[in-house]
Amino acid sequence: MTQQDPTGTIRVIVVDDDAIVRETLSSLLGSEADIDVIATATNGAEAVRLVHERTVDVVLMDIQMPVLDGVKATSRILETSGRTRVLLLTTFDDDAFLDGGIAAGAAGFLLKTTRPAEIAGAIRTIRAGGKVLSPGPTSRVLDRYLQGQSPTAGSIADLDLSDREQQVLRLLCQARTNHQIARQMNVAKTTVKTHVSSIMRKMGVGSRLEIVVEAHRRGVGG
Repeated sequence: MTQQDPTGTIRVIVVDDDAIVRETLSSLLGSEADIDVIATATNGAEAVRLVHERTVDVVLMDIQMPVLDGVKATSRILETSGRTRVLLLTTFDDDAFLDGGIAAGAAGFLLKTTRPAEIAGAIRTIRAGGKVLSPGPTSRVLDRYLQGQSPTAGSIADLDLSDREQQVLRLLCQARTNHQIARQMNVAKTTVKTHVSSIMRKMGVGSRLEIVVEAHRRGVGG
């Protein structure tokens, strides 16, 4: 069984059939102090091989590629690697890709228009066990989840959230990152993380996406 890097460095491989995208992402992510791009690949088959050969924390992977696409590669990687997490990237905001990626077990789904700093943040989030979705896909997941439902799961008042927690909750519903929330509220990111953890505990959920789903069920919009 592989062990986590004691230095805390996140070992990443970048998978994309476009050489410019591959090299750009590798360079940008490699400049982050806590991220080490240990390899790159041009298709899903190469990604599967690399995960088998090396200790990989996160695979940042394009969806549409020759030989083996990102969704199928995700499924194969997660069948054999209990520690590797997959973050899918795509040019196309398409529900078929989103659903396929989620079904395969991907921990995240981002559009390629996502800023590099946010991609780096997403890598950290999924390495820590969280899940991430771009705001557009997140909204549609919520719409499908809530279709035919009305907010009858009680109110936010039932959760006994503090004023600060309620403020964090509303910003989460607007798909804000911890960094953005901290800046808007003028607090440390560690404080935001504490509030998010408290909200999860009070709601009885295990991820940021589930927080937003539950908030919408209770009548809180973005």
